[in-house]
Amino acid sequence: PVMPEDREEMRRGILELSPDSRYLRFFAGMGAPSEQMLDYLTRVDQDHHVAICATLTSPDLKTERGIGVARFVRLEGAPEIAEGAITVVDDMQGKGLGQCLAIELGRAAALRGVRVLRAEVLATNTKMREILEGAGAVAVADRDDDPDTVSYDLALPPPDQEDALARHERSMVEILRGAAETMAMTIRRLLPPALRPDGDDATR
Repeated sequence: PVMPEDREEMRRGILELSPDSRYLRFFAGMGAPSEQMLDYLTRVDQDHHVAICATLTSPDLKTERGIGVARFVRLEGAPEIAEGAITVVDDMQGKGLGQCLAIELGRAAALRGVRVLRAEVLATNTKMREILEGAGAVAVADRDDDPDTVSYDLALPPPDQEDALARHERSMVEILRGAAETMAMTIRRLLPPALRPDGDDATR
C-alpha cells in the first residue's frame, strides 16, 4: 500500500513521467507536484481511498524504485461505487504492469465491498467509449450537472468468486483507463492556479 512515507518517492515518480504522460494523467502541464497534491496522493486511509504500488528492487537488494500506482476512491454517499486510476512510469509501460495493477485493485475493491467501478469520460471521447462498451461497461447516464461527460459502470463479482474476477481482468483494465479521466479532473484541482488548463474552475 501507499503510505505517507512514500511522499518523496511519489514526487520523484511524477517528475520522471514524460510531459505527455503527465498531461494524460493530470490533464494539465505541470512541473513539480504541489505539497497539497502529494498529501492527497499519499495520505490515504486504505478504505475510502485505497492506493497500491508496484516497486522494482535493485539486483543488490539495496534500493527500491516505485514504478506504478493504482488507486480508487469511493463515491460520497455511495461507498459501493468507486472511481479509480492507474499510473505507470514511462519505461515500464507496455509490459503488462498496468494490467497487473488493475487486477490487484479490482480485488482490493471487491474485498472492501465495492461492487461497481465507475468511469466518467468525456462525451466526445468516442474511442474510449467504444473500448469501455466493448469491455462490458454500461453507460448509466449522462450527467445533468456536466453534459460533457458520460458515466460508465462495470459490476465487480464478489471477492470469493476468483474465476469471475479473473474473467474481468481486461474489463477492469479498460474501465480504469477510462476512470483515469475522472481522477485526473479531481487531482488537477490541487495544482497551483497558474498550472491549471485555461478556464479550469477549481471549485467545480
